[in-house]
Amino acid sequence: MADQKYYPTIPTSHWQNLRVQFKKSIPGSITTNYLASIMNMSEASAGANVLPGLRNIGLIDAEGKINPEMAKKFRDDNAYPEFCQEIIMRCYPQELIDAFPDKDSNKEKVKTWFMNHTGSGESAASKLSSFYITLLDADPSVSIKNGSVSKKESNNKSKKEKPVVKKVEKDSNVPDQSKPETNPQGSLQDDRKSTPDLNINIQIHISSDASPDQIKSIFENMAKYLYNK
Repeated sequence: MADQKYYPTIPTSHWQNLRVQFKKSIPGSITTNYLASIMNMSEASAGANVLPGLRNIGLIDAEGKINPEMAKKFRDDNAYPEFCQEIIMRCYPQELIDAFPDKDSNKEKVKTWFMNHTGSGESAASKLSSFYITLLDADPSVSIKNGSVSKKESNNKSKKEKPVVKKVEKDSNVPDQSKPETNPQGSLQDDRKSTPDLNINIQIHISSDASPDQIKSIFENMAKYLYNK
């Protein structure tokens, strides 16, 4: 026979939003109007989906008055895991705790357990198992951002490492393009096109009756004007 005991079911986003609100200020009591105001939901939804669960775990009494000791543990990150464990021990049977003792428990199997022991359908059992897993997780770093559940980054994470620039070793077989090449004599190579050689053939006709002095003068002038010597 299915166990008809009532188990708490509080949506994870509303649960974490309530923790954030309690860190700012612990209210004297919780009403549907209070929940609707801080969670952007209707009073009807708050009365059906959140308020009954808060009563069941003992955070508020039948009139909505806050249990101050539980409220302090609820909002304290250091005491939060102990707070969750107390709720588990108070609200759930030992059979469930023994079968699924930690946050790594199979969620589908937990859901099946609630379906079998409460007679609820998949949707209701999913909500029951989700809140149970949230209590098992007991992670105070979980927060709500833009309506979704996320975990804060650890302060122990190191800063982003600077990119390492590897020094490329120079290959001795590859010529250094940053330096001009030199010829074997060590002088800079001339990129200009070389001037073509010019060959001049000179024919000299000397009269047979020319005197030696005339012949000598001819060759001296040739050396002077043609060879610049």
